[in-house]
Amino acid sequence: MKPLILKLSVLFMLGISSSMSSATENGADSYALGAEGMMAGALPPPGIYLLTYYQNYHAGRFDNGPPNFHLDVNALIPRLVWMTEKNYLGGQLGFYAIQPMVDLRLSAAGMSDHNSALGDLMLGSMLGWHQGNHHWIGAVETVLATGKYDTPTATQPVVANIGKNYNTIRPILAYSYAPPNGIDISTKLSYSFNDENDDTHYTSGDYFAGDYSIGYKLTDKFKVAVEGYVFKQVKSDELHGEDIKMRGQVLAVGPAVQYQDKNWSIEAKYLTETQVENRPEGHTGLLKFIWAF
Repeated sequence: MKPLILKLSVLFMLGISSSMSSATENGADSYALGAEGMMAGALPPPGIYLLTYYQNYHAGRFDNGPPNFHLDVNALIPRLVWMTEKNYLGGQLGFYAIQPMVDLRLSAAGMSDHNSALGDLMLGSMLGWHQGNHHWIGAVETVLATGKYDTPTATQPVVANIGKNYNTIRPILAYSYAPPNGIDISTKLSYSFNDENDDTHYTSGDYFAGDYSIGYKLTDKFKVAVEGYVFKQVKSDELHGEDIKMRGQVLAVGPAVQYQDKNWSIEAKYLTETQVENRPEGHTGLLKFIWAF
């Protein structure tokens, strides 16, 4: 069977799932593409912080995927961060937990499904370093298969699954350069290792993903930026141990603005996807709100 036909067959046998963004198995993954932007590499002082993300994602086509494809995702993602006073290897220690809440509408090839549920729980630990205008973060994130997941059936082959039904380990590096002249150059890079979906015997291939931001501070409180994300699958998916030799990729870019006050900030962006291969293609709007307790 040719790779494209095999991939399409797998999509209809297993159902198509998604949460915040999409990649790998059935065009879906747990990485929040585009969520981070300005000062992504700078951790705050010790304390407790609430970060709340809202994302609307719409895709009207699936490259090398099923016909008549439409995907609409609305996600509210609270992230609780605890920065401790402890230091290891010269870096400040912190922890975080993320629990997505997702509403997903999906249609493909004349079939449709809708789901609203909790997504997969994410837990992470991190170290942050600061040296003059340079800021770094090193982190390890675990994505647990806790979200709602329904195994597709012959009568319901297209399923709007919120959870992925597999676990992920994700090392992360982030960096920001913020000199006094107002420039803000930031990036967050990650690599994801996925285990097998026990219900489908499908293993999503390893992939590289990253957010980027090139911004400028217009005033003490207001910044503008060009932001986006990249995704590149570097290992093929597997079904029952056999490679499916199609790998996803995407590049997204768009404008962003940020307003920051004493103990809170809000960032908004609109990103359009291009250079898409073997995955949904669309656009996304994101809001990120940070509150320091």
